[in-house]
Amino acid sequence: MPSKKYRKFKINKNNGKTRTVYSVNNKYKVRLKALMPGLEKRLLEQDSSGVNYAFERGKNCVEGALKHVGYKYTLSMDLLDFFDSVTKEHVSGLIDDEVLDLCLIDDAPKQGLPTSPLIATIALLKCDEIILNEIKDAAYTRYADDLTFSFNNRSYHLEIQSRVTSIVESFGFKINTHKTRLQNYKNGRIIINGVGVDKDGVHPTRKILKKIRAAEHQKNKTSLVGLREWSKCKLPKKRKSL
Repeated sequence: MPSKKYRKFKINKNNGKTRTVYSVNNKYKVRLKALMPGLEKRLLEQDSSGVNYAFERGKNCVEGALKHVGYKYTLSMDLLDFFDSVTKEHVSGLIDDEVLDLCLIDDAPKQGLPTSPLIATIALLKCDEIILNEIKDAAYTRYADDLTFSFNNRSYHLEIQSRVTSIVESFGFKINTHKTRLQNYKNGRIIINGVGVDKDGVHPTRKILKKIRAAEHQKNKTSLVGLREWSKCKLPKKRKSL
């Protein structure tokens, strides 16, 4: 891909490091967006496990969080440098080569390209299948690079961490151990992808409610509308056929 079709820039991360983001020009962005319906179709065709709740029409993080209602413990694991860890090899045979040639930069779905989330999600589908087969006594869902497991036996989290780490590493990915987190429902609502979960269902988090109060105080109508809509924890609309 000629460099004139995109530019690179760095943004600061919360941990003090930087992330490289790619911005394509308008003409190329139109070409990439035209490929997205086909990539969505491939994702639906290839997703046999059903654990993914990101970047799929008819799914969202609220629906994924509902899968964890009623459990005592939740383990959250995060993939390190997810987009940059995906290679052409991960999706060869799953996505046509001519599509990949248009969507990959240096053989990876770089952050900032509209097609990258779908390609990265497809790259993890086989990994999802193996995790689902290996982890029998827990609910498992994934939202982009966030892997979430819920279970009732506290000691099981050590086995999950060990098995999942081994599985993702066999695919060339790594777990960001700094973001691994075990939550206990006795300590309050469990937070999964920004959604509060307890034995009764899903709820807006305290963080969202605090933002709503701040937006009300600041009379920020645009922000307030979005926050109130998010706080409703709505399930996604029924998916239409592509």
